[in-house]
Amino acid sequence: MKTLFGILLLIAALQNHAPAQLGQIAPDFQVTDTHGRPHRLYDYLEKGKTVVLDFFFTTCIPCQYYTPQVNLAYKKYGCNQKDVVFLAIDYNDTDAAVRAYDETYKIEYPSISGKDGGGNAVVHDYQVIGFPTFYVIDSSKKVVMEIDPPTLQVFDYRFNQLGLVPKACDLSSTVSENGPIIQNTLTNLIAGNILTFVSSEPVGFTQNLILYDGAGQRVGEKCTVPPYTQQCSVHLGDLPSGYYFGTLQPKDQAKRLFAFRFVKL
Repeated sequence: MKTLFGILLLIAALQNHAPAQLGQIAPDFQVTDTHGRPHRLYDYLEKGKTVVLDFFFTTCIPCQYYTPQVNLAYKKYGCNQKDVVFLAIDYNDTDAAVRAYDETYKIEYPSISGKDGGGNAVVHDYQVIGFPTFYVIDSSKKVVMEIDPPTLQVFDYRFNQLGLVPKACDLSSTVSENGPIIQNTLTNLIAGNILTFVSSEPVGFTQNLILYDGAGQRVGEKCTVPPYTQQCSVHLGDLPSGYYFGTLQPKDQAKRLFAFRFVKL
């Protein structure tokens, strides 16, 4: 009798925590990834992005198994710089545990730990009871599909249904052969031919921002970023219109940390 009662309780619990239904409005959330960067779901959706939520935990064997396929999809569809944004939402692990997981399985898209980053609340809000679970949310703010199984072939098929096409990653998303990317950077051209370099992860040493033309010729050291400074601006008035590249590296060191591309109009 007790066994039957326990089964009924389990059925009731599952009914009360059913997965988020397709076509329903996706709950908004604001979380912090394992590198301290904030992410708000609706900020991405209101910019017209399609967001893929990868629900996982670090000792989940199926999660580990499918990780290489998800990495391929992340890179094939623009490395979070184009139309699709991948966010990994962990359940019940710490930042340190998730960072170790990401290093082991070569995860490059943002990961939010359950305990430190707010992932547990998101898992609860989306009523996730199985892992891995992949939900796709479009700019209508609705859960439009689930990716199951999360293979590159299924991502391709599902994304094609949404009108999403593969797009190459920008140069700024790649790891230099001479060193790892250690900061998240944004570059924008603003009025007056000013290139503004912005970093969301200021580091504790002086860095030089160096510009090159499309042929790889250095066009000068244009900006020095002091320790723990998040921004510097470069006037581009002396450069002709065209494509340029920039690198950011520690002062007095040859090790290159970043490469990014920009256009002077």
